[in-house]
Amino acid sequence: MKKLIILIWLLAISWVLTGQNVPQVTAKIFIENVTLNTHPGSTPFVGNILVEDGIITNIGPSITPPFDARIIDGDTMHAYAGFIATLSHIGIKEPKEDNQRPKVDRTGYPPNDVAGITPEKSVSDLYIAKEGSIKEYRQQGFAIAQTVPYGKMLPGKGSVISLSGESFDDAVILKDNSMYARWANVRGVFPATLIGIMAKWREMYKNAELLADHAEHYKANPLNRQRPNPDAATEALYPVVSNQMAVYFEAEKHRDIYRTLRLQKDLGFDLVIAEAKDIDRIADKIKENNVRVLLSLDLPKEEKEEKKTSEKEKEGDNVMEGTAGEEEDPEEDKTDQEKDRLLKRKKEAAKRYVSQAKMLADENIPLAFSYIDVKPKDIHPNLRRMAKEGLSESVALSALTTEAATTLGIESIAGTLEAGKIGNLVVLTKPLLDEQAKVKMVVVDGKVHSYDVKEKKKKTSGEEVADVSGEWSYKIEVPGMTPSGTMTFTKSGDTYNLEVTSNQNPGESVSTEDIEIDGSNMMFSYSMDAGGMTITIENDITFDGNTFDGTVSVGDFGSFEITGKKVDPEN
Repeated sequence: MKKLIILIWLLAISWVLTGQNVPQVTAKIFIENVTLNTHPGSTPFVGNILVEDGIITNIGPSITPPFDARIIDGDTMHAYAGFIATLSHIGIKEPKEDNQRPKVDRTGYPPNDVAGITPEKSVSDLYIAKEGSIKEYRQQGFAIAQTVPYGKMLPGKGSVISLSGESFDDAVILKDNSMYARWANVRGVFPATLIGIMAKWREMYKNAELLADHAEHYKANPLNRQRPNPDAATEALYPVVSNQMAVYFEAEKHRDIYRTLRLQKDLGFDLVIAEAKDIDRIADKIKENNVRVLLSLDLPKEEKEEKKTSEKEKEGDNVMEGTAGEEEDPEEDKTDQEKDRLLKRKKEAAKRYVSQAKMLADENIPLAFSYIDVKPKDIHPNLRRMAKEGLSESVALSALTTEAATTLGIESIAGTLEAGKIGNLVVLTKPLLDEQAKVKMVVVDGKVHSYDVKEKKKKTSGEEVADVSGEWSYKIEVPGMTPSGTMTFTKSGDTYNLEVTSNQNPGESVSTEDIEIDGSNMMFSYSMDAGGMTITIENDITFDGNTFDGTVSVGDFGSFEITGKKVDPEN
């Protein structure tokens, strides 16, 4: 099925290469009458911005466009510097998880790669320019990312890339500028415990210090000295022990953060705490050690209160069941009270978790985010949840732009809208933290990526969401062909699971649980590999009784109309 759908879309793309939504490339771009937010804390003003050959060359309220510029009307919209993703796996294909015990002769001395110790690994050898997450993050307003390899204790070296270009060499801004580390081990081999990871870190760091010092002296005067012969893993740590490369240490819980700070204090490497999820109780230690923090943008799911049954409804139910007048079950009442207490504790814990961004800002601890666990589509909703708990737009924007740029060492070329910096910007339909804000356009290195913005249909008060469970036929209007098949929705709590088949290749299917529902509107997406290129297919459909219509979007290749109807309306 996957190969079939990929084939369908590749055929469709061949018909619409000159169509809409393909990135527009021109030497000069002039966006006029847009509300400009040049940097965090600045006063927004309506003006114009000129990007020439991928560089911002002019910005202000009264500049005029060159005669040969592409002019874009930004009326009522808001422009910010392109967002920067600090610490992510963008552009890297996730390997399949292998939970089997490695087969090695000596589990106490496994090869480094078996133990998850690969500091010599570089994303330059792993980066896929057409990998689906690049487009997904760009569509959320991101123009630059720090990307690192997947792995366990020491996955390898990260690089800073532009979310543009046809290859790593096209995209790279800073190559191998960071080392990614985790409190994660491979099952059944050393280091298999947290204490083992700390011991291994100290061993490797001290060996790297000694060998780096020896290599430096040998280079200055090789007489009477043995030729250095370090292994690749040890040599990869030379920039770390000389403080020329920061270690981005993933430490989610406060105990992991404390261990990381202790390790850094003992060894002295340049540290950035990454993917922190439980940091408020250790904020004083963060300030004391003067380290940077990347707070995870992956937030706990919002707890929704169950609908309470009124006394009147209970009485009515009892009459229907013939149990009116019977005493209530004390055990059932006790269970309800326990559920209420548990829900209250969960909500309080979630509130504390979501409030941590504001807490860091109040403590004057520099804040940026990390993107290891968060789904791209959750980034803006999660920012708005943080805003409800007190995070200001200025601090949120700083975490997405200036603090992220400073953390990565690229503040001289990115992070603000000003002449001379890279032509990266994001245009939103509303201010950044507005509930209705949508990404309308992203400019990356002077390439314009425009997106259709659809207003969701408002649900009237008390409107019931129709149950769409069952089999639906669909057809997609692509120039020169009409792909068709079935979608089968299966109810799962408050959402659905979906299986998609195609009439062009019966017997195979693709499924997804990534579904968003708002009244009669449903959005879902799934990604597929097409010969090394990951294609993300996004669906936005609206149900009307036993029919639906909407659009199917295939990345930068275009959007197509989709219609469907229920196969058996009676069921």
